[in-house]
This record gives sequence, C-alpha cells and structure tokens, in this order.
Amino acid sequence: MAHHLKTMPEYFQAVIDGKKPMEIRKDDRGFKAGDNCILEEYEGYVDVPDCPDRYLCRKGWHECPEGDDYFELPEECRGKQCEGYRKELYTGRRCLIKIKDVYDLTSAGLAGYVAFTFDIKNIINRKKNGKEKTNEKSAGKTVGKK
Repeated sequence: MAHHLKTMPEYFQAVIDGKKPMEIRKDDRGFKAGDNCILEEYEGYVDVPDCPDRYLCRKGWHECPEGDDYFELPEECRGKQCEGYRKELYTGRRCLIKIKDVYDLTSAGLAGYVAFTFDIKNIINRKKNGKEKTNEKSAGKTVGKK
C-alpha cells in the first residue's frame, strides 16, 4: 500500500537531509511496517476566487437548477468553499519512503496518532520543464535507527 502524504517544505528538506528521522501522523490510514509512503512537498493552497461551476458543485455543497441565482441557495451553502474551489500548491519534489517501525502514541497522550521510522527509497526533484531527476545518491538511506 502507498500513502501520499503532504509535507511542508521545511520538514520535507529535513527528511531528505537525514535530520528528521521519523514522522508523527494522525493514524487515519492504518500505517503498518512495510507500507510505502510518498512524501510530497506541499506549500499549501490558494482559494480559487470563483467556482467554475457554482451551480453544480463537484463536492456536493449545493445543486441549483440552471438559471437560479447564487443568493437563492440554502443558507448553509452560501459563501462555502470546498476543496473543489482550492488549488493545491506542490513543488514537484517527492520522496518515497518505506515504513520500518510504527509506534502508537496513545500512552503519550496523543490518541489516534502514530510515530514511524523509515528508509528513504527514492527522491525525485521535478524540474520546471517537467522532467524528473532522481537523486540516486540518497536512495536507500536509512533514517530513524532504533
């Protein structure tokens, strides 16, 4: 199983530099030893100012018959923004890791969270021209020794 995980630039860089030996994540995916994760360097999002199809939202906030006015929407729909209205901002850099050990953090007061150590398998730096450059030198690096 491969999990795609958004990772802020400062944490992404620390992982590939070997300075961040583990991840702490909400365990909403059932992380297990042996799982692959793709860390994707994520810079956040920007709100798209106008829904491209505000009368038939892809995320299901509202459905309006053709010609209805936005202000005739039910009160709970007015002014809502959903993921369909956002543009995710990724740098194109990715890091494939393989989980080694998973630790439940409930006893540390973080119910529903886990910490895991990992091996870096591959680092991909996507250039602006769309070509990918694999950093073979860092591939196979072990991070988070017991």
